[in-house]
Amino acid sequence: MKIWINILAVIVFIAAISLGKVYWNNKVSEQSVSRPTKVEASSDASNAETTWKEHAQNLPKSIKTKIQKAQQTKTPLKLVIVGSAPQEEVKATWAELLKKKIEDTYGSSLIQVDVREYEDMTTLQFIKSDTYKEIAKASPDVLLFEPFLLNDNGVVGIENTLDNVDIILTYLKRQNGQLVTILQPSAPVYKANNYPSDAKALEDFAKESGYEYINHWKAWPDYHSEKISAYLTQAPGQPNDKGEQLWAQYLAHYFTNSKSSQ
Repeated sequence: MKIWINILAVIVFIAAISLGKVYWNNKVSEQSVSRPTKVEASSDASNAETTWKEHAQNLPKSIKTKIQKAQQTKTPLKLVIVGSAPQEEVKATWAELLKKKIEDTYGSSLIQVDVREYEDMTTLQFIKSDTYKEIAKASPDVLLFEPFLLNDNGVVGIENTLDNVDIILTYLKRQNGQLVTILQPSAPVYKANNYPSDAKALEDFAKESGYEYINHWKAWPDYHSEKISAYLTQAPGQPNDKGEQLWAQYLAHYFTNSKSSQ
C-alpha cells in the first residue's frame, strides 16, 4: 500500500511540473506576440530618418529642415531645377541625371524634382517673356538656378545679368518667403577671357544676397588646359556626354553625399 502511495505522489509531482511548464510557455508566447508591431514601426521610422540624414550631410540646414518636414508631413519637398538647354544633342543633361540620382536616393515620396531647361535663353528674355513667373507656379521649396550665364556673356552684360537675376529671385521670394535658392554658373569655356570673371561676379552676388552657391567648376579640368576639351563639344561651353556626367556627379555629391565614379 505504501508503495502505491509513493508511486501516486511521483505521478502527481511530474504532472504538476509539466502543467507548470506548459503554462509558462504559453505566457511567454503571448507576450512575444503582443509587442513587436510597435517596435518595428518605430525602428522603420528611425532607420528612414537616419538614411536621409546620411545622404543630406552636405546640404545647408535650411534644406535639411525642409526634408525633415517632408518626412513628417508625408508631403514631398519640391526641387525645381532651372537652366540652359544643351545646344547639341546629348544622351542626358546634367539636370536629368541629377533628377534621377536624387529621386533614386531619397525616393520621390520625399523629394520630387522638376527640370526646366530653356534653349538659347538669356536672363533678359526670361523676364521680358514672363517665363520666370512659370517657376513660381511650379511652387518650388528649393530652386537650383543656372541663370543662363554663358548665354548672357557678351550679350546682356554681367551687371545687367545680376540685376535681372535679382528681379527674378525677388519675385520668387515674394511668392514663397521660405524658398531656398541655390545659384550655379554655366559650364566653363576653354581659354575663356571675360566669362570667368562673370562666374566670379555671380558667386559674389550669391554670397552678398544670402543665396547658396555651388561652384561645379572645381570638378572640371582647368579651363586653360586642353584637358577640358575632353568634356566639351566644339560649341563654346557646351558639355558633351562626359561633361554632363561630370557636372551631374559634382551636384549629386552635394545633394546625396554620393561618391564620384570618375
